[in-house]
Amino acid sequence: MKKFSYYFISLFIVTSLLFVSCKQNKKTSDKDAATVEKVAVDEFKLLTTYLEANGNFINSKTVPAMIKTKEVFENMNNEKYKIIDTRTTKLYNEGHIINAVNVPIKNMLNYFEGDIDPASYEKIVLVCKSGQSASYATGIMRLMGYDNVYAMKSGMSSWDKKFAKDYWLKNISNDYADKLEIVANDKPAKGNHPILKTGKTKGEDILRERAQNALNTSYKSLLVKAPALFENPANYYIVNYWPETKYNAGHIPSAIQYTPKNSLNTSVDLYTLPTDKEIVIYCYTGQHAGFVTAYLHMLGYNAKALSYGANSFMNTEMKNKEGDWHAFSTKKIANYKVVVPELVE
Repeated sequence: MKKFSYYFISLFIVTSLLFVSCKQNKKTSDKDAATVEKVAVDEFKLLTTYLEANGNFINSKTVPAMIKTKEVFENMNNEKYKIIDTRTTKLYNEGHIINAVNVPIKNMLNYFEGDIDPASYEKIVLVCKSGQSASYATGIMRLMGYDNVYAMKSGMSSWDKKFAKDYWLKNISNDYADKLEIVANDKPAKGNHPILKTGKTKGEDILRERAQNALNTSYKSLLVKAPALFENPANYYIVNYWPETKYNAGHIPSAIQYTPKNSLNTSVDLYTLPTDKEIVIYCYTGQHAGFVTAYLHMLGYNAKALSYGANSFMNTEMKNKEGDWHAFSTKKIANYKVVVPELVE
C-alpha cells in the first residue's frame, strides 16, 4: 500500500511539472510568435504598396498638379473653386486673392476632414509665396486621395509684382550656369529602404500618420540653396528630376538623373535612393521637386528640394535654350488686384 502511495505521489509530481513546463513553453511560444509578427510588419512596404495600388500619384501623368494664375483669377468668384492661402496671417493681410481663406499647411488635413466638403469643389487651389510650399502641401493632399487639389504656379509671385519682387525676382540668377557638367553619373545598386515606426499595421493608417508628420514639417527646413550644392556636392545625393535629354545638356556636378513620372516606383529606381544621406531633388522651378520631396519625406527619406530649382543658378541660360525650360521672368507676373483687409482698432 505504501509503495502504491509513493508511486501515485511521484506520478502526480511528474505530471504537474510537465503541465507547468508546457504552460510556460506555451507562454514563451506565444511571446515569440508575437515578437516575430511585430518584426514582420514592414511599414514602408505596406505604405508603398498602398500608394502604388491607389493612383500611384507621384509616378502618374497628373503630377505636378498645378493650375495657372489666369484660371484662378477667372474663377475666384466661382463657388466650385476653393482658394486656400497657406501663407502667414501677416502676409495674407498684406494682400490676398478675393475669397481666399487663410489656412496654415500644418492644419490642412484637419481642415479638409472637418471644415469643408472637399468633394463638393471642382478644384481646390493652394497658394503660397512662390508655388514651392504649396506644391509640397498639394503633393501630400493628393497622396491622401484628394484628387481635386492643385498648387497655383509661382504662387503670389505670379499674381502681383509686389510679391514677385520679394520672392521670385529676388532669387533667380545665372551664377553657376558655367559650372555644369555633362558627364552622366550612374545610379547606385538597389539597397535598403527607410524604417517607418508609426505603430500602424494598415497602409491607409500609416499614410494618415506620415501625411500629418509631413504637414507639421516646415517646408523652409526642407530647402537647400544652390551654393551649397555647387560648393559641396559630395555632401548630398543630388537628384536631377529632368528628362534624360535635358540632363545630358548640363547638370549640377555629381547629380544623378531620375526620369519624372516613372522612376520612383518600387519596381524601378526607388530603392536606389540612399537612406544614410541627405537627398536633394531639383527640377526647373522647385515646384515639381516640392511634390517629390513630399512623397519621399512621407516614405521616411531625408529628402529636400533645391530652392527655386534651376532658375536659382541658370535662369538666363534657361531663357536662351530651345524648348520650354520654365524660366521665370516678369512676363509671368499678371499684376492682378489683391484684397487688403481694413485695419480694425
